[in-house]
Amino acid sequence: MLTCQSVNLEKLSTHGAWLSSRPTVALVFVLSLFCLGGPYTQIATAPLDPVLATPAQDEALYTHGILRMASGEDWLTPRFLGRPLLVKPPLLQWLSAASVKLLGIQVKLLGIHLWALRLPSILAAAAILTIIYHACGPVGWILLISSHLWRSRAGLVLMDDLLTLFYLIAILQFVRDPRLNPRWAGYVVGAAVGLAIMTKWFAGVLPLALFLWARPPLRRWIEAAAAILVVALPWHLYQFKVNHDWFLAEYLGVELLGYAFSAPVQASSDSQLGYYLPRLAWLLPLAIPLAARRWNSAWLIWCGVLLASIFAYSYRNTTYLAPLAPALLLCHRGWIHWAFAPLALSALLSYPAPQPQLPINNDFAGREVLHLDPDDQLRTSLLPGATVRYIFMIEHLPPNGPLDFEKLGIARSVDGFLQNPGPEVDAILAKDLDQLRRLIEASPQRDFILSEKAWFALAILPPHEVMLGPKVILRSRSPQPGPRPNAFP
Repeated sequence: MLTCQSVNLEKLSTHGAWLSSRPTVALVFVLSLFCLGGPYTQIATAPLDPVLATPAQDEALYTHGILRMASGEDWLTPRFLGRPLLVKPPLLQWLSAASVKLLGIQVKLLGIHLWALRLPSILAAAAILTIIYHACGPVGWILLISSHLWRSRAGLVLMDDLLTLFYLIAILQFVRDPRLNPRWAGYVVGAAVGLAIMTKWFAGVLPLALFLWARPPLRRWIEAAAAILVVALPWHLYQFKVNHDWFLAEYLGVELLGYAFSAPVQASSDSQLGYYLPRLAWLLPLAIPLAARRWNSAWLIWCGVLLASIFAYSYRNTTYLAPLAPALLLCHRGWIHWAFAPLALSALLSYPAPQPQLPINNDFAGREVLHLDPDDQLRTSLLPGATVRYIFMIEHLPPNGPLDFEKLGIARSVDGFLQNPGPEVDAILAKDLDQLRRLIEASPQRDFILSEKAWFALAILPPHEVMLGPKVILRSRSPQPGPRPNAFP
């Protein structure tokens, strides 16, 4: 039983030189590659939220753009279903598309083709684990890898691993010397922040808050600013010039102003506190070692910055807590004592299992697919060789901030779609079941994916082959490829 003398536990955390040797650290990095939870789940199925069991939100969205890049489309402007996707900068997409293009065929022959797609995130997550091992020892590594909230999404096609790695690189410079006196320290911080911006937009600027705490010389501010501009400015200037209206509307109007200050409809109606407190409880085992009372002030300040930004941001997402997990461990000064290793048993607590989904395969190649009210996190958009559109049971689509998809022609009513099913149409709006019936009966050349509830409510005899299962598939007897088939394999 721990007593007040536990404040000296770190002094007992002595270790042999071999545990911190370079070969051992390299071995830890390799081991970390294969201990992550994310790489072994199908796209957009890994449960990221322990309360709502939400699957990997946005993974299919980013994967779609990555596969379009890897198939030879525009690398500078990410796209989804033919339209620009300027929700975030494209650094993750660039790295993953390069990995798919270079390694996809070889890795697929080994039966683990998802690794080629997720390799940048896998390497970043393994690097984070290695940093934790080097700073906090084996117990720190065990605690992080056993944390479901961190491990379940580590290595997925999401931006959190790259973002966290760049965060750690920047904050480590302040840990070494808050004044950033070492040569090139200002440039390193700036480059890391620039890469973080190119990964997840304005979330990347958070490490700059430590400049206000550390107050380094003015020349370090200038060096950091110069490095940020060199890394992040060119792509932003390109989009401002080439996709000016879309850049202002989505990248600035929706992502920056809309989500930060007035979030759209969300999965949970809880307040910020009510939403995050139950999820922060899953990170409690990582904070308990701080009972040893030897804290690193730079990492504590950083944890405060992360928490303040998470609670201040209007949109709520469990993945926002990912950078906090390693930061909590790094607050502990020195290697964490083995007495805290049993905290890893918290991993035995129940956690949602991945939800089964329709497989992503070639069954819809050369066909046009209309998916009603998708609940699969846009996995359908990854069907190779298919033209995919989505049906929503709504009369009008509320404008997404300054983006009015109906005015842009991206969303159309059933009548408008039947009159002009152009390649720019992603969403079809059916205000009631009668319009949905009309759409199905007037589209014998198209496939449909429906929920069982919608299928039985329709009560029609369509001109399609009906396939019952977890989803009801209306398969065309005379299919056509549609105007915009996915080019990726």
